[in-house]
Amino acid sequence: MKLTRTCQLAGLSVVGALALTACGSGNNTTASPKSTGTAGSTAGCATGSLSAQGSTFQGNAELQWSKDYAAKCSGAQVAYQGTGSGAGKTAFGNGTADFGGTDSLPKDPEQAAADTRCGAGNKGIVTPVVAGAVVLTYNLPGVDKLVLSAKTAAGIFQGTIKQWDAADIKADNAGVTLPSIPIVTVHRSDKSGTTKIFSSWVKANAAADWKLGADETLTWPGGQSAKGSDGVTTAVSQSKGGITYTELSFAKQRSLKFAEIKNASGAAVAASGTSVSSALGSAKVDTSKGDLRITPDYATTTADAYPLSAPSYVLTCNKGNKNAALIKAYLSYVLGDGKAVLDGLGYAPLPDAISTQAVAQVKTLA
Repeated sequence: MKLTRTCQLAGLSVVGALALTACGSGNNTTASPKSTGTAGSTAGCATGSLSAQGSTFQGNAELQWSKDYAAKCSGAQVAYQGTGSGAGKTAFGNGTADFGGTDSLPKDPEQAAADTRCGAGNKGIVTPVVAGAVVLTYNLPGVDKLVLSAKTAAGIFQGTIKQWDAADIKADNAGVTLPSIPIVTVHRSDKSGTTKIFSSWVKANAAADWKLGADETLTWPGGQSAKGSDGVTTAVSQSKGGITYTELSFAKQRSLKFAEIKNASGAAVAASGTSVSSALGSAKVDTSKGDLRITPDYATTTADAYPLSAPSYVLTCNKGNKNAALIKAYLSYVLGDGKAVLDGLGYAPLPDAISTQAVAQVKTLA
């Protein structure tokens, strides 16, 4: 893999096995796009129970992982509730979750709460566990293939493009017969990492047209709102002309169609394990805060890369975890044997360059 090094933060410490170069904590790694499934480890078993919540992005994967891990390891139980990334970080910080799931990195107050929860001298850290695609899923009878650019998506979700046969949508879909019906946009009502991913992609590719910024919550000019990935996909499935942004796994679960997305090279790419891994091949890995923080390249020019691709994390303590043995064993399973279920659920494994570092970080938890 290629390495881009900045030594400005060399005075900060790095979690054990993550001190990869003499620059120490200032490393920025460009991840390899290859994901062979060889990186990872076969987990051992530990007993006890864990209660976790957060990201709905990783929710379907967590439900399957926890079920499979309990079947593999008698005496172990992991309960995960998809409440949204913001709720997951809050629950971890206030001690009501043993780990939090999040698609967005902790902001300063969330980081401070996590550090306090972990105890004096310890800190909250994020570990990427899975990759996936955010898709623009739609309910448009008779339209089996749809292509959307970031500029068109900006107009749709800001309400300036109101009809499905609008000129901008037609320009993205030459030769496709589009119905003359109103567009019904649906967005997340809760604090959502998926909203952050979607808005970051639009901003990176259509900054002149997008006025709403990039964050977990936005001030939407109109449209419907619903809580969680399940809520927005349910709303679209019941609304002719509906469109929303959600994880590929939820679109597949409800048999909803989803658009191909134009990336910065101009290629229209469908979401898949291969196109997600290709997109994350140009992601930057930052270890300057003592953990693994990924910055996706939403404006990737790699022709076969699906640009709305991102990792999802778990938030734990580096030290001071409740039942650290079970957290380590479970996350080792997730990053190892647990990858086998991802494709069928609509996810992608992390690129090997990231997965190897994530496995090393999990081994240091205490």
